[in-house]
Amino acid sequence: MRKRIASALLVAGLALSAGLVQAAGFSIYEAGARATALGGAFTASADDGSAIFYNAAGLSFLKGNQVNLNLMPVAPAAKYTSAAIDGQEAVYEETEDNVFLIPGAYYTHNGSGKLSFGIGLYAPYGLGVEWQNEEETVGRQVSHDVSIETVYVTPALSYLVTPELAVAVGLDIAHQTLNLKRYTLYPLDGDNALHTEIDGSSDINITPSLGLMYRPTEKLSLGLMYHFEKTMNYEDQDATLENAAAPGSDAYGWAANILAGLGGGDHTISSEFNLPSILSLGAAYSFSEKFRLEGNYVHFGWSHFDKLDMNFDNPAMDDAIIFNYEDAWQARFGATYSAIPGKLDIMAGFVYDTTPQPVEAISPLLPDADKQDYSLGATYKTDKFDFTVSYMAVLGEERSNIEDGRPANEDPAYPVGTYQALANIFGFAVGYHF
Repeated sequence: MRKRIASALLVAGLALSAGLVQAAGFSIYEAGARATALGGAFTASADDGSAIFYNAAGLSFLKGNQVNLNLMPVAPAAKYTSAAIDGQEAVYEETEDNVFLIPGAYYTHNGSGKLSFGIGLYAPYGLGVEWQNEEETVGRQVSHDVSIETVYVTPALSYLVTPELAVAVGLDIAHQTLNLKRYTLYPLDGDNALHTEIDGSSDINITPSLGLMYRPTEKLSLGLMYHFEKTMNYEDQDATLENAAAPGSDAYGWAANILAGLGGGDHTISSEFNLPSILSLGAAYSFSEKFRLEGNYVHFGWSHFDKLDMNFDNPAMDDAIIFNYEDAWQARFGATYSAIPGKLDIMAGFVYDTTPQPVEAISPLLPDADKQDYSLGATYKTDKFDFTVSYMAVLGEERSNIEDGRPANEDPAYPVGTYQALANIFGFAVGYHF
């Protein structure tokens, strides 16, 4: 019983089986407002500071010094409808209304020589979901409030091999934090017995990133971006268990015995959290002075996220959980219309995004599903400044964790039913050229 309760509580904090509903898994592909307006189809263009993420080889085709500041407010939402099992009345639940601020800050330099460089700060992975009525939500044994933030700082160099071809290399310096809150129920009556809060902060992780851009003509541009997979290491992170039952109740005594058997409510856990590789291939073509179209194929190496080994301060609680995520892909398209060439661009985009999450991993941590994204935006340019606004609607498909008439996950802590998620993503950016 001790191993099951402690492992289930702490694993959920690190497992994080889905994301902020922007992209496959818990990826956040929105690193800049202009790119977001184009549906993230930016690998072959990469013509502002967010090239640091989308394709650092684009630095070789920028001019002078540029500062690009982006703020991306994200408003995710999820709904759950329980399955009608044995004639039981369906339960409907929703998440709280929250807004998460995604940063994107970049500096680039091109001195008209062969070597260009830049540095960027952005957040390519994240999670945030808080269910309403935390003490009663049916998924509170898995999670009632969870968040994860992954911040990258990437310095990058781009080398102009020929006037048409550039290659780039960067260093993705990453740090991750997480927080999870959840309940354990008293087995005899289902009352809340234990409440757990987990706070974790990973070690710094450094991996390379690569970029290539080839512009054989003024109209055609081809691009490649690759960010390597990461393993975020957590050492001796905090997990606090508290008695959540009413004093004097049977649940209170049961929880007190559990805490005593675990040696108290303060524990630590060490683990590793795997992040996928990202490969993007892009092609952009200018059909005229005013109209440009780009398409990207993006591949996420989610099979790297296969399992989570857990090592506790109490060795009797050591455990592992299998996820078996699969690689996933996205098709991204973006169109730019120069309403006033050199002054005003109007942009639109579309994304088809497949999920890496197997049906048995769907849970209140935020269920993932295939998505369709629609985006719009505009950029206004002056001699020194660029101003961009964008909007993206991320529409997740309805998805059930029932398979062949049975729950795909036999763990009774996982609510059985149908989930649907969506997100509204707004983008604001200011660029300064000097």
